[in-house]
Amino acid sequence: MELPLKEETILVTGGSRRVGAVIARRLAGLGARIAVHYREGREEAEELVGELPFGGTAVGADLAEGEGPAELIAACAEAGAPPTGLVHSAASFVRHRPQDVTVGEWDEIFALNLRAFFFLAQEIVARSSSGAGSLVAISDSAALELPVAYLPHSVAKAALMPLVRALAKAFAPRYRVNGVIPGPVLVPEGTSEEEKERFAERTLLKRLGKPEDVADAVAFLMTAPYATGTFIEVTGGSPLWRGASPQGGSR
Repeated sequence: MELPLKEETILVTGGSRRVGAVIARRLAGLGARIAVHYREGREEAEELVGELPFGGTAVGADLAEGEGPAELIAACAEAGAPPTGLVHSAASFVRHRPQDVTVGEWDEIFALNLRAFFFLAQEIVARSSSGAGSLVAISDSAALELPVAYLPHSVAKAALMPLVRALAKAFAPRYRVNGVIPGPVLVPEGTSEEEKERFAERTLLKRLGKPEDVADAVAFLMTAPYATGTFIEVTGGSPLWRGASPQGGSR
């Protein structure tokens, strides 16, 4: 069986847990060595690396810090795993009333969700010895729906879309740059069963997705040689829910 990512080292940010860990396992199954990034939870990251068929390394960094992305890429190189590709899955998902958001909270959310992708991509492209690769940003259906309870998160994730397209132009033809927009897959920790049911009801498919759905979309983009500057929505139709009715048409 041909392994399309053999000889590749893919950095998966936020890769030690939740959707990021599923993405890491999926790409490892395609032959990649995985650099598993964590901010906290070193043991989880190291345990995951030990399970991967082609190995990898666990690397910690705070990507909301200004030098965090450069330090992370340098640490990967020092560990013998300079990344040839990237999946930026690390994110914060904090509920705020818009009138309560502070400048510090706004800056931290934008730094992790948006700025980090740019500077990680910049570092990988600058350091690459292979001359080519694939970069994938994980956005969020909040970027399309803009729920005001998660306003900084939603706006930062929305800004990933033009950033991905701009980087696709800037790094072509050597690097392909794409994104995935997940919908309700793994809801925030602490979500009640009642809230989970509401999330599911607000999709056209009337169910939550699975982390594997997101991982499959990432795997496609990492291995699709003619896809760049584009996004795959894996939302269950949640952005369309408000205009749908059981009989079809709109309401």
